[in-house]
Amino acid sequence: MKLLLIDGNSMLFRGFYATCYGNILKTSDGIYTNAVFAFSNMIFKAIDKLEPTHCAVAFDKGKHTFRHELADDYKAGRAKTPDELVGQFSLVREFLSSASIPYFEYDDIEGDDIIGSLSKMYPGVETVILTSDKDLLQLIDDSTTVYLMTKGISEMSEMNEKSLLEVFGVEPLQIIELKALMGDSSDNIKGVKGIGQKTAVKLLNEYHDCDGIYKHIDEVKGKLKENLINDKDSCYLSKQLATIKTDVKIPVAIDDMALKINENNLNAFYDHYEMISLKRNNHIRQESFKEVREVNQLSSHFYNGNPFIYFDCDGFSYYKPKLYGLCITDDLGCEYISFDNLLKDEQALAFLASSKEKTLYDYKTALHLAEYNHFVVKDFQDLMLMAFLTNNYLINLDEAFKYYGLKPIMPISDIYGNGKKDIVLDHNLQLERASKLAQQAFIIKDKLLKEMKEKDVYKFYKEVELPLSEVLYAMEKEGISCDINILSNIAYETKEKMDDAAKEIYSYANAPFNLNSPKQLASFLYDELGLPTDKKRSTSAEILENLVNIHPVIETILEYRKQSKLYSTYAEGLQKYISEDGKIHTIFSQTNTQTGRLSSSEPNLQNISVRDEDGRAIRKAFNAQEGYVFMDSDYSQVELRVLASMAHEEKMIEAFNNHVDIHTSTAAHIFHKTSEEVTSLDRRKAKAVNFGVVYGISDFGLAKQIGVSRKEAKEFIDNYYQTYPNIASFMEKQIAFCEEHGYVLTLMNRRRYIHEIKDHNYMTREFGKRAAMNAPVQGTAADIMKVAMVNCYKLIKEKNLKSKMLLQIHDELLFEVPNDEIEIMKEVIKEGMGKAFKLDVELESSLGLSSSWYEAK
Repeated sequence: MKLLLIDGNSMLFRGFYATCYGNILKTSDGIYTNAVFAFSNMIFKAIDKLEPTHCAVAFDKGKHTFRHELADDYKAGRAKTPDELVGQFSLVREFLSSASIPYFEYDDIEGDDIIGSLSKMYPGVETVILTSDKDLLQLIDDSTTVYLMTKGISEMSEMNEKSLLEVFGVEPLQIIELKALMGDSSDNIKGVKGIGQKTAVKLLNEYHDCDGIYKHIDEVKGKLKENLINDKDSCYLSKQLATIKTDVKIPVAIDDMALKINENNLNAFYDHYEMISLKRNNHIRQESFKEVREVNQLSSHFYNGNPFIYFDCDGFSYYKPKLYGLCITDDLGCEYISFDNLLKDEQALAFLASSKEKTLYDYKTALHLAEYNHFVVKDFQDLMLMAFLTNNYLINLDEAFKYYGLKPIMPISDIYGNGKKDIVLDHNLQLERASKLAQQAFIIKDKLLKEMKEKDVYKFYKEVELPLSEVLYAMEKEGISCDINILSNIAYETKEKMDDAAKEIYSYANAPFNLNSPKQLASFLYDELGLPTDKKRSTSAEILENLVNIHPVIETILEYRKQSKLYSTYAEGLQKYISEDGKIHTIFSQTNTQTGRLSSSEPNLQNISVRDEDGRAIRKAFNAQEGYVFMDSDYSQVELRVLASMAHEEKMIEAFNNHVDIHTSTAAHIFHKTSEEVTSLDRRKAKAVNFGVVYGISDFGLAKQIGVSRKEAKEFIDNYYQTYPNIASFMEKQIAFCEEHGYVLTLMNRRRYIHEIKDHNYMTREFGKRAAMNAPVQGTAADIMKVAMVNCYKLIKEKNLKSKMLLQIHDELLFEVPNDEIEIMKEVIKEGMGKAFKLDVELESSLGLSSSWYEAK
């Protein structure tokens, strides 16, 4: 049994002053909550760290106490309590009542006296006192320890009889004598004039207490003796004031302070006062965890609820992960079964493959894991997608745990290393990590589900993101054929171009140098050639492009860099990703980009350039298998169509619906020409404005992009907004909405939180504004593509076709189609992509066919 007694006033004041700077936390109704927020955090951190079985909090009730009868100026001169804190006095008591943590306060009695009395009421009970007030050190005895907070719970000193003597040089009851001698300005206790801590400790070490000092007063010399004699009354009054009462009759049994947090009431309190990140759930105690060592011994209750399941694997190989076991958790317990036993457990395997409710983190990865390890998973809820759709900053489990006030889990590398060398597994550590992760994930599961529904994104999760996991799994599993010989030929040609460019560059130099070294390149450009530069001497592409017309070598350097990237990243780099089946199996992610767009990695097949012929040539290495063709479908100007629809911009809507070239139409408007008079240069400029506006482009950025003056660029943008006034209004509304709410919405109700828009830094805020303008448009376009992918995948399955979806590249989908399914797949793609979402304009896409990806696009 361990009783934790908390100095409520001390903790509340410390919490307030630690969080009172900048924007003080308060509710949308203006109720200040920062001190209670910090108080709650500290109290539960203390409970987690000290692990008490019983707990109580003590407060000062009012300004007048029995000590004021002894000295009417007791605690006089203290600064006025801030109004922002005063309002939280009742709130902290409401918090404790909601949590079912008992607290005590009495007229004429200070909180210290309550703690002192409670600490002596239960002989033999281990007692821990938490405070930042050194006065309470006098209560230390063989069963009572004081924890002194210095910078909060993370930094507190454990003080017992031994450590008190080491740190302060006195015994517990001598703390009273110490204060009698040196006084305490914070409580307006005067003590004896001229005596500080060092002198007081020296006197107490020699004479033990004040009585001993005055009994031997003639042994004290000089001014110290004079002061002691003159302030004797003050000394003994100070001793009375400093003595904590330990005999207050407090009507409470020890069992009344048993620690039983009322999670439901506490969560209701957090909800009411908008402290969502502090919300808790019933914590599963570690003693409810067990390792199941026999087959068919997992508890039956797991099969009847919605447990969280964690697959314990090392994570070194995405497609071939080594699975050690499975940890399964619900509100009744947590159990771990080894992989070997799992494969023998028919009931557990049947549950994993059933349509019964169950949850994990990263369903797509689990599908690969199950396939490689020869079992089946089906119909799981995905905590990864739930977290990301709740808040786009929750990109991993630790961030999700932090969001709900839970502790991070030890890194997986602490268990399995980094894969570069063999390690000896610590089985107990393995079980500890798996069980903690599973238990905390189970805790946040229902919170995320509730929050998704509150944010009206649950439908998008169920109908789009979750089924998309299976689509992406199928695409990753299928892969795309890649001819290593073609890549080798491209690599050879690219290397020759690199070498030719390098020779030309070296012809301008005194001697060859490392072209890939920014320092050596800067020395060549700015020292040898004397090109203009600033103090940074940058060699970035942006800087070099500004020097193109100054010296011919710049263009050659940029060409070298382009060929170097093609060589290392694609022509040579892609070869290592070709599997034994002759295919590249890229990994798609649904949660890697803030906009919601899918990303591709290991390797990134979305970044193969189509704007540059050398880059586009890489696609020649990707060819359909015999009897099949590639079918490439690319949305036409989907972001502009979304923008026109979201802004209700009639001129743009009309142009799209009449199948007028939107860039020509925009050029005609902003340059005041007829469509027939618009030149190709006019169209190129209008295209830059059309797409630039979506990304919040500035006149400076546009001028640089299309090679005109800032004045001209500003005129183009002004004319654009005059032509399409609803777009200007739409952009302004998005910024205003984001500044007020902290997020923007796609047409499918997916939120993107943008913290930068409230940043104190001007440039960061400006970035936030641009993101607020762009995110709804780009995010909706990303959502539409995801719906299109789910639609096409379903139609292919419904029609029992052999066609496969292979890649998603921004607004483009690539399919591999048997020759006899070409016509039906045209209809599938037209329906799947064209009906993905109803805008004010039609969704159109272009279609290409070829045996090569290069020719299909």
